[in-house]
Amino acid sequence: MAAKPPPIIGRERMGRVLVIGSVLTVLECYWIVVSEAIWFAVHLTVQSIIFTAVFALVLLMALNVGLKALHPRLSFTRQELLLMYVMMCIGSAMAGHGFMQLLLPLMGHAHWYASPENDWAELILPHLSDWLVVSDKAALTNHYRGESTFYTAEHLRAWAGPVFWWTLFIVAFMLVMLGITMLVRRQWVEQERLTYPIIHLPLELIQRPRGLLASPLFWIGFSLAAGFSVWNQLNVWFPNIPYVHLKLTNMGVHFREKPWNAIGWLPISFYPFAIGLGYFIPLDLLFSSWFFYLFWKMQRVVMTVTGMNTRGGSFSGHQGIIEQSSGAIIAVGIVAIWTTRRHLARVFRALIGKQTIDESREPLSYRATALMTFLAFVFLLGFSVRAGMSLWLAIPFFLVYFLITFSITRMRAEMGVPIHDMHNGGPDQLIPPMFGTARVGARNLTVMAQYWFFNRAHYSDAMPLHLEGFKLTDRIEGRSRRMFVAIVVATVVGALGTFWAFLDTSHRVGMAGRVEWFGWEPLNRLAAWLSVPQDGSLATPVFVAVGAVTALFFAVMRTRFIWWPLHPAGYAVSNSWGMATVWFPLLMVWAVKGVLLRHGGLRMYRRGMPLFLGLMMGDFMVGSLLSVLGTALNTRVYAFWVY
Repeated sequence: MAAKPPPIIGRERMGRVLVIGSVLTVLECYWIVVSEAIWFAVHLTVQSIIFTAVFALVLLMALNVGLKALHPRLSFTRQELLLMYVMMCIGSAMAGHGFMQLLLPLMGHAHWYASPENDWAELILPHLSDWLVVSDKAALTNHYRGESTFYTAEHLRAWAGPVFWWTLFIVAFMLVMLGITMLVRRQWVEQERLTYPIIHLPLELIQRPRGLLASPLFWIGFSLAAGFSVWNQLNVWFPNIPYVHLKLTNMGVHFREKPWNAIGWLPISFYPFAIGLGYFIPLDLLFSSWFFYLFWKMQRVVMTVTGMNTRGGSFSGHQGIIEQSSGAIIAVGIVAIWTTRRHLARVFRALIGKQTIDESREPLSYRATALMTFLAFVFLLGFSVRAGMSLWLAIPFFLVYFLITFSITRMRAEMGVPIHDMHNGGPDQLIPPMFGTARVGARNLTVMAQYWFFNRAHYSDAMPLHLEGFKLTDRIEGRSRRMFVAIVVATVVGALGTFWAFLDTSHRVGMAGRVEWFGWEPLNRLAAWLSVPQDGSLATPVFVAVGAVTALFFAVMRTRFIWWPLHPAGYAVSNSWGMATVWFPLLMVWAVKGVLLRHGGLRMYRRGMPLFLGLMMGDFMVGSLLSVLGTALNTRVYAFWVY
């Protein structure tokens, strides 16, 4: 049996970490809500790496230099910096553009906007659970119109119940994902050589800051990215200064004739941080990302010419294309389970007492982890049934969702794609057209509409952050149990901090007109389904199956032929708004990295790493500073990302 790792952070210092990390997490949540959701100034959480957490980490490290000089005993260790960084990432994901930013607009939207014209009072309101929404018109008036304060008895009373129940749901939801991560942690963190591109920057900052900052290449990359942002901010203040256009330029406008106009939106961009992050993505995944993005565009042309599918579908143009992506992502998750099967079999034998496993490096024992995951999953089912969802639907609904998230976590560990959004491809979009909206039923459809907040897109999934936190712990020789505690605390603090940030701000400036499409989208769809019920269709399962079979084919080919260039993960994630924004930077870095590896080998690749880390840091530091400036002064600033 392996020896237990020595204790690194004592209880007193762990308490300090949790307190400081919680404060920083709340500040991150407030910053993200105000900047991203209220003022819609810059997208802080739609990319894989949470750059506001990187910015805060750098500030902590600068503070730590002073502490080491003045009070060495008060300075932070690498393990403490790591825990606080991960806590901030978790809190940011909670407040993010793919999670709780969608929940808050939904909690009062139906009651506030119900009118004789939309007939929501008859179609939707009877099916809503009062304990999950705010129906008090007086309280909603101040929430939507502002010029008030959240801190009155009336407002607190109106919001307390829904906030309490949704917080319990969110914590249980996150515990299921955390439990799944902990069950595969040893295999994915310690046994397999996955690349984890997302962790390179924070790992270098925490583990080898002096070496990174001493590199001239780092400062060249930093100066390039930072210089572009500073220059374009000067353009905001002084319009006579020419603007350097790095962001989205739609080349699709040049395809005007049929059938090529079916290509639609075809942006190119030159985001420095995406180029920097792309350098750490394996070459076959880089190729697959941009290749399959163009492949999906060509499929749009073919589907338009043949009339194969006429169902509209968000950024992909055709719902059938979205369903293929969903099938591919599900298949990647199944492949991940298959490749982890031996480890999972050992875990199962340990759970039933048939095998002994060294659990000294695990956050919890496997039995405790399995029990936590099971109880949290049962809570989600009970919550859903009480809200109005049938048990026969709730079980596959959550199983499909967690399989998708499991797949995204695996792909991010292997691939590190800059964005993994997967718009409109969750179980709430797959199940109703498959079985028919009438058969699914009004109550089930209504609950799925309320669950839109974690199904619309997967920008802010926390499960990849859980796994990356454990990987960072493994690399920095920390204790995984400390990381488990930090993640749980950050989950609770992040949920409550996001509720507070939204409600404090909305009662001052008004929620009306701010990310309200997150309320309109699911409720308009729900009203349409309830007004005109749809029959079940074979189109959805057929397209899902096509995507799954294709991804499985690519997976088999990769295992049989080392030269096979197409990766199933690239196929799965390339059909999305997110890939549209970064496919061209990934193509550029694929060409550069390919040349370096071919002519200079791994040695040249490693020598080039500081340059690309600098590109990321330049964007993140100046972009964060400008975001803070704009938020503080309530003024427009240059946003390096996305629009």
